[in-house]
Amino acid sequence: MSDDLLDRLAGPLVPVMPAFRDDQSLDLDATARWIDGLITAGIGAFWTTFGTSHYLSLSDAEIDDLTAAIADVTRGRAVFVASTQFHWPLHQCLAFAERAARSGADVIKVQVDWRLRPAESVVLERYRTLAAGGPLPLLAYALGGATFGATAGGPSADLFRRLLEIPEIIGMKNDAGDFYEQTAFLAAVRASGRRFEVVTGGSMESFLHGRQFGQRAYAVALAMLAPAIVLGFERALAAGDRAEAIRIVRDIEQPFTAAISPLGHWAALHEGLRQQGRFPSRAMRFPLRTLTNDEAAIVGRAMAGLGIA
Repeated sequence: MSDDLLDRLAGPLVPVMPAFRDDQSLDLDATARWIDGLITAGIGAFWTTFGTSHYLSLSDAEIDDLTAAIADVTRGRAVFVASTQFHWPLHQCLAFAERAARSGADVIKVQVDWRLRPAESVVLERYRTLAAGGPLPLLAYALGGATFGATAGGPSADLFRRLLEIPEIIGMKNDAGDFYEQTAFLAAVRASGRRFEVVTGGSMESFLHGRQFGQRAYAVALAMLAPAIVLGFERALAAGDRAEAIRIVRDIEQPFTAAISPLGHWAALHEGLRQQGRFPSRAMRFPLRTLTNDEAAIVGRAMAGLGIA
């Protein structure tokens, strides 16, 4: 099952962003319709995550509800990686994994809040316990300095090698860094002889680097709004047309990222989905900030100028 899953865990992966209504309540119907449209467009992998999925503002019950809604729409159609909350105890992670598996999730990403500097022996034991007792394969999690305000991150190279020894862990989300750190992780995977996916947090630009060293899957924010552009990048790479892949990054992804970054990329992407008619409201839930009309206009101009319909 893991080999088949790893065969499918490749190419662009979309981080799931929840829709909200004007009263800031979670709109699971709109979220599921958006995911359904992305699958229809050709996107084959999704995950929830602490940042883009707004775990920082969702209750545990809402994380369960979001997971079930996405698992329902992806079941049999796309890979879905459901993620634990940073701070859940082991028994809660195991119970969540059981519920996610019943709902149709394929993998559990076990998120660790490296900002708190947990002892690596404790982290290793946590992963071993979840691997032994959980119903699904796992993704580990790396967090680097400056991510979510972290001053220190992990895992260390030694801990990563130990994680590679756990067969139930089939990959890792790398929020530690897209270039130097990713190269080191991929080198360790090659040395292990395992099939193991290290997925960047990420962008098409970072994948251009990681692909040279064995990376196969990458999260990409632009696919949330413009799956056709990202799939065009994929076709260029498959055809050996690296120049076209670079053009897409240089002329579309980089300018769009530069335009929206000052606004906060989560709020800007949420607004882009609203302008496309995917999300019903501009509202973001506290502590995230809702864009002003002038800021929303910046998002609209960036999308229009780069052909993002």
